[in-house]
Amino acid sequence: MADLNIQNLTKKYGQVVALNDVTLSIGSGEIVGLLGPNGAGKSTLLKIIVGILRPTSGSVVLDGIDVLKNPESAKRIIGYLPENAALYTGLTVTEFLQFVGKIRAVADSDLDSKISEALKAFDIEEKKNSLVGSLSKGTKQKVAIIASTLHEPRFLVLDEPLSGLDPKTQRFVNHWISSTAEKGVTVFLSTHNLDIAQDYASKIAIIDRGKIAAVGELNSLRKIANAKYDAKLDDVFLKLTSESS
Repeated sequence: MADLNIQNLTKKYGQVVALNDVTLSIGSGEIVGLLGPNGAGKSTLLKIIVGILRPTSGSVVLDGIDVLKNPESAKRIIGYLPENAALYTGLTVTEFLQFVGKIRAVADSDLDSKISEALKAFDIEEKKNSLVGSLSKGTKQKVAIIASTLHEPRFLVLDEPLSGLDPKTQRFVNHWISSTAEKGVTVFLSTHNLDIAQDYASKIAIIDRGKIAAVGELNSLRKIANAKYDAKLDDVFLKLTSESS
Protein backbone atom coordinates (compact mmCIF):
# COMPACT_ATOMS: atom_id res chain seq x y z
CA MET A 1 0.00 0.00 0.00
CA ALA A 2 1.11 3.57 -0.64
CA ASP A 3 0.06 6.91 0.81
CA LEU A 4 0.26 10.31 -0.86
CA ASN A 5 1.04 13.69 0.67
CA ILE A 6 0.76 16.85 -1.43
CA GLN A 7 1.87 20.14 0.11
CA ASN A 8 1.32 23.66 -1.24
CA LEU A 9 1.33 22.55 -4.87
CA THR A 10 1.15 25.35 -7.44
CA LYS A 11 1.36 25.14 -11.22
CA LYS A 12 1.46 28.23 -13.43
CA TYR A 13 1.44 28.55 -17.20
CA GLY A 14 2.63 32.11 -17.65
CA GLN A 15 -0.03 34.23 -15.95
CA VAL A 16 -2.52 31.35 -15.80
CA VAL A 17 -2.65 29.55 -12.44
CA ALA A 18 -3.74 25.94 -13.05
CA LEU A 19 -3.16 24.82 -9.44
CA ASN A 20 -3.13 27.22 -6.51
CA ASP A 21 -1.50 26.06 -3.27
CA VAL A 22 -3.08 22.59 -3.27
CA THR A 23 -2.59 20.49 -0.15
CA LEU A 24 -4.07 16.99 0.02
CA SER A 25 -3.36 13.68 1.76
CA ILE A 26 -4.48 10.18 0.75
CA GLY A 27 -4.14 7.24 3.09
CA SER A 28 -2.97 3.77 2.12
CA GLY A 29 -5.70 1.59 0.63
CA GLU A 30 -8.19 4.44 0.12
CA ILE A 31 -10.28 5.18 -2.95
CA VAL A 32 -10.30 8.96 -3.26
CA GLY A 33 -12.54 10.61 -5.84
CA LEU A 34 -11.33 13.87 -7.38
CA LEU A 35 -14.21 15.99 -8.65
CA GLY A 36 -14.24 19.36 -10.36
CA PRO A 37 -15.63 21.33 -13.31
CA ASN A 38 -13.83 21.30 -16.64
CA GLY A 39 -10.63 23.30 -16.36
CA ALA A 40 -10.53 23.05 -12.56
CA GLY A 41 -7.03 21.51 -12.55
CA LYS A 42 -7.81 17.80 -12.12
CA SER A 43 -5.68 16.45 -14.98
CA THR A 44 -2.85 18.87 -14.18
CA LEU A 45 -2.77 17.58 -10.60
CA LEU A 46 -2.72 13.95 -11.73
CA LYS A 47 0.04 14.56 -14.27
CA ILE A 48 2.23 16.14 -11.60
CA ILE A 49 1.64 13.19 -9.26
CA VAL A 50 2.71 10.66 -11.90
CA GLY A 51 5.73 12.72 -12.98
CA ILE A 52 4.59 13.96 -16.39
CA LEU A 53 4.52 17.63 -15.35
CA ARG A 54 6.64 19.55 -12.88
CA PRO A 55 4.95 22.04 -10.56
CA THR A 56 5.96 25.65 -10.17
CA SER A 57 6.27 25.06 -6.43
CA GLY A 58 5.25 22.62 -3.72
CA SER A 59 5.95 18.95 -3.00
CA VAL A 60 4.54 15.50 -3.75
CA VAL A 61 5.60 12.57 -1.58
CA LEU A 62 4.36 9.09 -2.45
CA ASP A 63 5.05 6.25 -0.03
CA GLY A 64 7.99 8.24 1.35
CA ILE A 65 9.39 8.97 -2.12
CA ASP A 66 9.75 12.58 -3.26
CA VAL A 67 8.16 12.38 -6.72
CA LEU A 68 9.90 15.54 -7.92
CA LYS A 69 13.38 14.47 -6.79
CA ASN A 70 13.09 10.74 -7.51
CA PRO A 71 10.52 10.36 -10.32
CA GLU A 72 11.82 7.03 -11.56
CA SER A 73 11.51 5.42 -8.12
CA ALA A 74 7.99 6.78 -7.74
CA LYS A 75 6.92 5.56 -11.18
CA ARG A 76 7.80 1.98 -10.24
CA ILE A 77 4.93 1.90 -7.77
CA ILE A 78 2.45 4.00 -9.80
CA GLY A 79 -0.10 2.78 -12.30
CA TYR A 80 -1.53 5.54 -14.50
CA LEU A 81 -4.57 5.45 -16.74
CA PRO A 82 -4.84 8.77 -18.65
CA GLU A 83 -8.16 10.06 -19.90
CA ASN A 84 -7.22 9.23 -23.49
CA ALA A 85 -4.77 6.36 -23.26
CA ALA A 86 -2.35 6.06 -26.19
CA LEU A 87 -2.39 2.51 -27.53
CA TYR A 88 -0.34 1.10 -30.38
CA THR A 89 -3.12 0.28 -32.81
CA GLY A 90 -0.89 -1.70 -35.19
CA LEU A 91 -0.03 -4.32 -32.54
CA THR A 92 -2.17 -7.18 -31.37
CA VAL A 93 -3.47 -7.03 -27.82
CA THR A 94 -0.88 -9.59 -26.68
CA GLU A 95 1.97 -7.84 -28.47
CA PHE A 96 1.01 -4.49 -26.96
CA LEU A 97 0.80 -5.88 -23.43
CA GLN A 98 4.11 -7.70 -23.84
CA PHE A 99 5.66 -4.41 -24.97
CA VAL A 100 4.27 -2.55 -21.95
CA GLY A 101 5.31 -5.35 -19.60
CA LYS A 102 8.90 -5.19 -20.76
CA ILE A 103 8.98 -1.40 -20.36
CA ARG A 104 7.60 -1.85 -16.85
CA ALA A 105 10.33 -4.43 -16.08
CA VAL A 106 7.90 -7.29 -15.47
CA ALA A 107 9.97 -10.48 -15.28
CA ASP A 108 9.95 -12.46 -18.54
CA SER A 109 9.09 -15.60 -16.61
CA ASP A 110 5.91 -13.95 -15.27
CA LEU A 111 4.82 -11.74 -18.14
CA ASP A 112 2.89 -14.22 -20.28
CA SER A 113 1.01 -15.66 -17.32
CA LYS A 114 0.15 -12.17 -16.04
CA ILE A 115 -1.21 -11.20 -19.45
CA SER A 116 -3.21 -14.41 -19.74
CA GLU A 117 -4.70 -14.01 -16.26
CA ALA A 118 -5.59 -10.36 -16.90
CA LEU A 119 -7.27 -11.07 -20.24
CA LYS A 120 -9.32 -13.77 -18.56
CA ALA A 121 -10.25 -11.52 -15.63
CA PHE A 122 -11.37 -8.78 -18.02
CA ASP A 123 -13.23 -11.29 -20.21
CA ILE A 124 -11.36 -10.43 -23.41
CA GLU A 125 -9.36 -13.62 -23.95
CA GLU A 126 -10.84 -13.99 -27.44
CA LYS A 127 -9.29 -10.62 -28.40
CA LYS A 128 -5.69 -11.55 -27.57
CA ASN A 129 -4.69 -11.84 -31.24
CA SER A 130 -6.82 -8.93 -32.49
CA LEU A 131 -5.24 -5.67 -33.54
CA VAL A 132 -5.71 -3.01 -30.90
CA GLY A 133 -6.99 -0.64 -33.59
CA SER A 134 -9.89 -2.96 -34.36
CA LEU A 135 -11.25 -3.02 -30.82
CA SER A 136 -14.34 -1.27 -29.48
CA LYS A 137 -13.98 1.70 -27.13
CA GLY A 138 -14.86 -0.47 -24.11
CA THR A 139 -12.38 -3.22 -25.02
CA LYS A 140 -9.63 -0.67 -25.65
CA GLN A 141 -10.28 0.73 -22.19
CA LYS A 142 -9.95 -2.74 -20.67
CA VAL A 143 -6.64 -3.21 -22.47
CA ALA A 144 -5.47 0.20 -21.22
CA ILE A 145 -6.37 -0.74 -17.66
CA ILE A 146 -4.48 -4.03 -17.92
CA ALA A 147 -1.47 -2.14 -19.31
CA SER A 148 -1.54 0.28 -16.37
CA THR A 149 -1.51 -2.53 -13.79
CA LEU A 150 0.72 -5.26 -15.24
CA HIS A 151 3.56 -4.27 -12.90
CA GLU A 152 1.23 -4.52 -9.86
CA PRO A 153 1.41 -0.88 -8.75
CA ARG A 154 0.69 0.08 -5.15
CA PHE A 155 -0.74 3.45 -6.16
CA LEU A 156 -3.23 3.75 -9.02
CA VAL A 157 -4.13 7.04 -10.73
CA LEU A 158 -7.22 6.97 -12.95
CA ASP A 159 -8.22 9.97 -15.07
CA GLU A 160 -11.85 9.66 -16.26
CA PRO A 161 -11.79 5.84 -16.54
CA LEU A 162 -15.50 5.70 -17.51
CA SER A 163 -15.35 8.27 -20.29
CA GLY A 164 -17.26 7.10 -23.38
CA LEU A 165 -17.99 3.63 -22.04
CA ASP A 166 -21.31 1.83 -22.37
CA PRO A 167 -23.22 1.05 -19.13
CA LYS A 168 -22.11 -2.59 -19.07
CA THR A 169 -18.42 -1.70 -19.31
CA GLN A 170 -18.87 1.13 -16.81
CA ARG A 171 -20.31 -1.35 -14.33
CA PHE A 172 -17.39 -3.72 -14.91
CA VAL A 173 -14.81 -0.95 -14.38
CA ASN A 174 -16.58 0.24 -11.22
CA HIS A 175 -16.39 -3.24 -9.69
CA TRP A 176 -12.78 -3.60 -10.81
CA ILE A 177 -11.82 -0.36 -9.03
CA SER A 178 -13.53 -1.54 -5.85
CA SER A 179 -11.89 -4.97 -5.91
CA THR A 180 -8.48 -3.40 -6.62
CA ALA A 181 -8.75 -1.25 -3.50
CA GLU A 182 -9.83 -4.28 -1.46
CA LYS A 183 -6.46 -5.84 -2.36
CA GLY A 184 -4.71 -2.90 -0.69
CA VAL A 185 -4.01 -0.69 -3.70
CA THR A 186 -4.50 3.04 -3.14
CA VAL A 187 -6.71 4.57 -5.86
CA PHE A 188 -6.88 8.25 -6.84
CA LEU A 189 -9.76 8.68 -9.24
CA SER A 190 -10.63 11.78 -11.26
CA THR A 191 -14.13 11.62 -12.68
CA HIS A 192 -17.17 13.56 -13.87
CA ASN A 193 -19.28 10.54 -12.93
CA LEU A 194 -20.56 11.48 -9.47
CA ASP A 195 -22.25 8.13 -8.94
CA ILE A 196 -18.97 6.21 -8.87
CA ALA A 197 -17.52 8.73 -6.42
CA GLN A 198 -20.57 8.52 -4.17
CA ASP A 199 -20.79 4.72 -4.30
CA TYR A 200 -17.14 3.70 -4.19
CA ALA A 201 -14.91 6.50 -2.86
CA SER A 202 -13.95 6.45 0.81
CA LYS A 203 -13.14 10.16 0.55
CA ILE A 204 -13.92 12.88 -1.99
CA ALA A 205 -11.82 15.91 -2.92
CA ILE A 206 -13.50 18.74 -4.80
CA ILE A 207 -11.29 21.09 -6.78
CA ASP A 208 -12.42 24.32 -8.43
CA ARG A 209 -10.35 26.97 -10.20
CA GLY A 210 -7.16 25.27 -9.11
CA LYS A 211 -8.01 25.22 -5.41
CA ILE A 212 -9.29 22.45 -3.15
CA ALA A 213 -12.81 23.53 -2.20
CA ALA A 214 -13.48 20.66 0.21
CA VAL A 215 -12.23 17.21 1.20
CA GLY A 216 -13.93 14.46 3.18
CA GLU A 217 -16.57 11.76 3.29
CA LEU A 218 -19.96 12.59 1.81
CA ASN A 219 -21.48 13.41 5.21
CA SER A 220 -18.65 15.82 5.92
CA LEU A 221 -19.12 17.50 2.54
CA ARG A 222 -22.85 17.87 3.25
CA LYS A 223 -22.03 19.73 6.45
CA ILE A 224 -19.45 21.94 4.73
CA ALA A 225 -22.02 22.79 2.05
CA ASN A 226 -24.81 23.31 4.60
CA ALA A 227 -26.80 20.76 2.62
CA LYS A 228 -29.53 18.39 3.79
CA TYR A 229 -28.44 15.25 5.65
CA ASP A 230 -29.52 13.09 2.69
CA ALA A 231 -28.41 15.43 -0.12
CA LYS A 232 -27.04 13.75 -3.23
CA LEU A 233 -23.41 14.29 -4.13
CA ASP A 234 -24.35 16.24 -7.27
CA ASP A 235 -26.24 18.81 -5.16
CA VAL A 236 -23.34 19.09 -2.71
CA PHE A 237 -20.85 19.38 -5.57
CA LEU A 238 -22.79 22.16 -7.30
CA LYS A 239 -23.14 24.12 -4.07
CA LEU A 240 -19.46 23.84 -3.12
CA THR A 241 -18.13 24.72 -6.58
CA SER A 242 -20.56 27.64 -6.86
CA GLU A 243 -19.43 29.01 -3.51
CA SER A 244 -15.73 28.55 -4.25
CA SER A 245 -16.18 30.43 -7.53
